[in-house]
Parts: sequence; C-alpha cells; structure tokens
Amino acid sequence: MTGDTHYDLEILAELAEGLLDVDTARRVREHLAVCDPCGELLADLAAVREVLAATPTPAMPMGVALRIDKALAAEAESRRGGVGLAETPDWDELMRDAPWEQPVSTESAPEPVRLGVVSDDGTIVPARRTVARRRRWAMPAVAAAAAAVVVGTALASTSLLASGGGTSGTSGGGDVVAKSASSPPASPATSPPKDHKRAKSYSLTDSGHNYSEQDLRRPIEGLFGFRQAIDNSADAGKVDKCVSRVASRSKLATYAVDQGQYNGQEALIVASWKNKAAKRLRIDVVDPFNCKNLRKPALGHW
Repeated sequence: MTGDTHYDLEILAELAEGLLDVDTARRVREHLAVCDPCGELLADLAAVREVLAATPTPAMPMGVALRIDKALAAEAESRRGGVGLAETPDWDELMRDAPWEQPVSTESAPEPVRLGVVSDDGTIVPARRTVARRRRWAMPAVAAAAAAVVVGTALASTSLLASGGGTSGTSGGGDVVAKSASSPPASPATSPPKDHKRAKSYSLTDSGHNYSEQDLRRPIEGLFGFRQAIDNSADAGKVDKCVSRVASRSKLATYAVDQGQYNGQEALIVASWKNKAAKRLRIDVVDPFNCKNLRKPALGHW
C-alpha cells in the first residue's frame, strides 16, 4: 500500500493476473471492498486487459522465423559439445503451396471471333475478301462519270449559245421592257418619324464624379467641361425631361449637364447661363429620379 492507504498499481495488476498468494490476495480484496479509488484502478486494468485480449496477435513473418532458426543452429554448432538442434526445415518445400508463392496467372485474351459462314460440321469458313476486287472497278467508274459530266456541260453550253445568238437584240429589248413593266413603282421618300427628337441645346456628360460643396465653388470647366459626351443612351430621355423642368423653374438656358454624385448620392449637375459674358452660371443639383433639388441653387463660374 502507498502511504498506508492504497495498494500500488503493480499489486492490483498481479491480483488481476492471479499471481498473488492466497493471503495477500485476500487482504487486497478486503481493501478493495472498502476503497473506491483502488476499485476504480482495478476496473481500469480489467478494461485494458479486455482490449488487449481482443487485439489480434500479428503472426511472425516467415523471414524473421527463418533467421531466428538459423541463428539458433549456428549457436548450437559453435558449442560443439552441446545438444544439437533439429535440422533446419526446407522452407521452400513447406511453403510451396502457400498462396503468396503461387505465380499470378494472367488471363489470356479471348481469340477474336472470325467472320465467316458456319458449315454443317460446325466449322467457320472465313469470308473471302472483296476489297481488292472493288478497287479494280471503282477508279474506272469514277473516271467515266467525271468525263460524262464534262461532256454534258460542254454540249449544253454550246446549244444555248447557238440558239440565243441570232435573237439577242430583240429578246434583250423584250426583257428590258418586261422588267420595266413588272418593276414596282418607286416608293416616295420616307419622311422622318414624328417622334424624331430634336438636337439638345446642351452637352450631356457622364463623369460619375462625386461632387462636394467645395467642388461646386470652383470653376465648373475643370470638373466636367472636358468629359466625354454621351451619344444616345436609354437614360437620355429621362435626363432631358428633368433638365426641362429645371429650365422651367430657373427661366435660364441650360448649357451643360453632368451625371454624377453629390455627397455619395446620384445626382444631375445642371449648369445654366446666368451671365454668359462674365461666365457666371447657376448650378442646380437635382435628384435624377424625381428632379428635386438636393441643395439650394447657387451661382458658380465656368
């Protein structure tokens, strides 16, 4: 017992294996009846024993067993006067029928079925080859067909030239008259559609710039004066309507419009001439969806 309290793990293992004498085993069992920690250790040892018993014991390889036998035989011969060991068995003969000693048999590929005719006695008569025979008459037949096509084409063209040579003038005139009579009347010039849009009086650009209050206080020419203009986009009609509403409110001529943002929100920057000589502009920042002002209109410079 350790510390006059519990038994060592070695004592418990010997008890589990039945190696203790009767008196010691009796004392250990009496202690286990009142000591829970020692009982738990003994239960753990029993569980380990069950796991080890369930684990399969690996077989010794044949090569290792052979080397052990040879080493024992050599030791016996070195003693000379000692007891001799049995003769080393012939392992090649003993292991001759082992599965791993058998050569792997490769299955031979089946013989391909020969094409032919089955005779009365069950044998197969190979079919005769006809490839060479076909080649003998195939090329002359192709050459004859090509020659016939060439001759037929030449005869047809000669007959057409002979029949149409004398009446070329009259027939040509008749064809012209017939074509002119059957041709439909010329359609009148198409007039432009009624919904043709008039040219804008202002330049429309799409810079995508995020304008701030400081940007609008600087000259506008440096911001979107040199941006690439939009040709014809799907949003051009909506922008034109919004610009018209801004022009009706300001009573000024719109000079330039840029599609961008104002403080992170989509906006139209509308520049209208207030005083063209002094390059004074009215700057309107409106929402492109409802055409409402996002800031109070202010004066700016071009």
